[in-house]
Amino acid sequence: MLSNDRKSIIEAEEKFRHELKIKLEAETASLKSGLNLLEEDVKLVEKKFSAKLMEFLNSSVGMWFLSSVVITGGAAGLQQIQHHYETEQKNKAQLIEYQFEIGNRIQNMKYFLRHAKTVGDAKSALASVFKSKFPLSPTLENQSLSALYFNLYQLIDGTDKEKSKRAIEVVLDLEDAEVSLQAQKNDQALSAADKERLSKLVADIENLHIKGVSQ
Repeated sequence: MLSNDRKSIIEAEEKFRHELKIKLEAETASLKSGLNLLEEDVKLVEKKFSAKLMEFLNSSVGMWFLSSVVITGGAAGLQQIQHHYETEQKNKAQLIEYQFEIGNRIQNMKYFLRHAKTVGDAKSALASVFKSKFPLSPTLENQSLSALYFNLYQLIDGTDKEKSKRAIEVVLDLEDAEVSLQAQKNDQALSAADKERLSKLVADIENLHIKGVSQ
């Protein structure tokens, strides 16, 4: 028979899991809502572009341009322009998807790590380095955080590219730290030094990600 103390611990754990589930579901819903709004913005831009293009082509200048394109066999050039535009819009959508997935994982790690008491708790907190616990996109669920940042790196330019490169380096440090925990027992108390080191790495990634998204 379970003792009263053991029953209290089990009840507390169940209450914590329930509250955590509600909080994470709310955060995930909020992130998904933001992603939907951004996708709507992309679609609105596409709609405006199509309207402007049709307006131009229906004008006298547009008709002359279209005739010139057809006569000179420049239809292929027009197709290239359209293909370039479609590729650009696809890249923007992928960029948004990667940014939100990364942000979601960072917040999950940050929350779980803040409440971690044992090595097992820390391992669970860092598990999303390799696989998302609550993926916003099923296609990204099994991509590691470093892989997500590498893909993000391919889609951005300028100073953001340097931030993404630095983020990859920090994520690799976090992966090394997670591997080092594997040698420890799950029920072993998480040392203050390990918790501080892991928390700092997660905070560094968060700062780099926020700066990259905001610019």
